[in-house]
Amino acid sequence: MVPLVVRPAAQATELAALLRQHGHAPLCCPLLETRPGSELPHLPELLPQTDIIIAVSAHAVKFAHHFLLQTGLTWPHIDYFAVGQASTDAFSEVGVQALCPTDPRSEGLLALPPLQGVSGKRVLILRGNDGRDLIARTLASRGALVHYCATYERHYPELDGDALTRHWQAAGLDSLLITSGELLQRLLALVPGPQRPWLYDRLLVVPSPRVAEMAEGAGFTRIVIAQGASNQALVAALELRKME
Repeated sequence: MVPLVVRPAAQATELAALLRQHGHAPLCCPLLETRPGSELPHLPELLPQTDIIIAVSAHAVKFAHHFLLQTGLTWPHIDYFAVGQASTDAFSEVGVQALCPTDPRSEGLLALPPLQGVSGKRVLILRGNDGRDLIARTLASRGALVHYCATYERHYPELDGDALTRHWQAAGLDSLLITSGELLQRLLALVPGPQRPWLYDRLLVVPSPRVAEMAEGAGFTRIVIAQGASNQALVAALELRKME
């Protein structure tokens, strides 16, 4: 298959290599760049006052860990949670065990038994410079004291959507690997209106029911939900569909 990879450059390279190992011919076009977040310097004062750390993405973990290495700090011995498998794997890579729900969404995380009785607990949420506030609002309603730390920031490169779409069509693009609602919206904004029917007919692999609902609402008709946003989960979903 000829899938489109839109993850930030470092992850896109890893995912493309994995796809090639499985016989696919990926096209890479990072739609998003990630950079260190402006709130990273607050970590030294936040970590000693925290009982629970929640990561909403692998980027949040990686940028935080890089900052800790630079400053000589280590992850404290407290409770860790991750929204999806990619975030869990990122924690695991730095020696931290995090609990992850089978439902890789904020709703799935909030349903975990250990996060029910959090009254008086101090919770730190590692994330990008924006995003959903469901986790913070819900935990605060349960009595937790919640703080955010934007460990990374998103930036969008300037791209020629018309030229890219024509290139993808000429290359025989037949599938899309989209790992977030944000990337889905970015792709939709990039592809010109007259080319949308072609786009909607591509096989779309997404990481969660929430993103699948967004895609269905936009007009996509062939949607596969992977077991999370990790590179392995995306490739496994594509391989499963290839064998059908």
